[in-house]
Amino acid sequence: MKILITNDDGIDSPTLPPMVETLSREHEVFVVVPGSNQSGLSQAFTFYKSLTYHPRPEFNHHTYQVDGTPCDCVKFAVCQLFKDSLPDCIISGINVGENAGLCVIYSGTVAAAREGTMWGIPSLAISIWKNDPSHINYSVNWLNEFLKRKEQWIHHPLLNINFPSCRPDEIQGTEISSMSLTMFRDDYKEFTTPRGTQEYWLGGYKPKEEFQPDTDDADLLSKKITILQKTKIVYKTKNTH
Repeated sequence: MKILITNDDGIDSPTLPPMVETLSREHEVFVVVPGSNQSGLSQAFTFYKSLTYHPRPEFNHHTYQVDGTPCDCVKFAVCQLFKDSLPDCIISGINVGENAGLCVIYSGTVAAAREGTMWGIPSLAISIWKNDPSHINYSVNWLNEFLKRKEQWIHHPLLNINFPSCRPDEIQGTEISSMSLTMFRDDYKEFTTPRGTQEYWLGGYKPKEEFQPDTDDADLLSKKITILQKTKIVYKTKNTH
C-alpha cells in the first residue's frame, strides 16, 4: 500500500522513526508532518496566510515538513504533493497521549485522520499514553499487523485507536468501543512571570468515576486497546428544573 503518515506531535515525534522503519518494509511510506507540536488544534487549517514546506531527508523516504497544522499537512499532501497519486490510506500518529472520549473533539491527531476521510481516503488515528520505548514498539508492531488485515478496516473511513497506559504484557485484548462523553474537570493555574505578568496555564482531568461502561474511556481503564468507529456526539443536556 501507499501510506501517508502525519501527526500533530511534529517532525521530532519519538514515534515517527520506528513507524517509518517498520511500515516501509512492506509498504510505500510517505511522511508529511508539522514542523512543531500542534496538539489540541483540532480541525484548524491555514487560510489567511500562505504555507511553506521543506523536504526532510532524515528517514530516507519522501518526508516533508509543513509549517502549519495537522489538517494543513493532509490537505497539502492530497491537493499538492501527491495529487496525481493519492495514498491508499492515511495514518495519523502514533500520538503520545491518549485521544479517547471528548479528547476526540480537540485532538489534532484525530482531526488529521478525519480530514483524510473527507477526501475519501481510509484513515487511522493512533494514540498511546506514554513516551516509553516498550509502548512505542508494541503499538508500532500492533499497527503493522493490523494493516495486514486490510479487509477488517479498509471499509471503515475513520478509525480512532487508543492503547491503554498499562504495560504491553498486561493488555486485556481489543474492544470496539463507543465514545465516552465524560467531561473534563478543567482549571487554570495562575502564576506570575519574571516580568510580573499574571498568566494562566490550563490543566484538568477526566473523572474516572463518571466513565460509562462500554465507552473508550472505561475500556482503556480496563487495560484494553480501544477502536472507535464513529466520532459523532449526542450531547448531554443539564436538567435546569
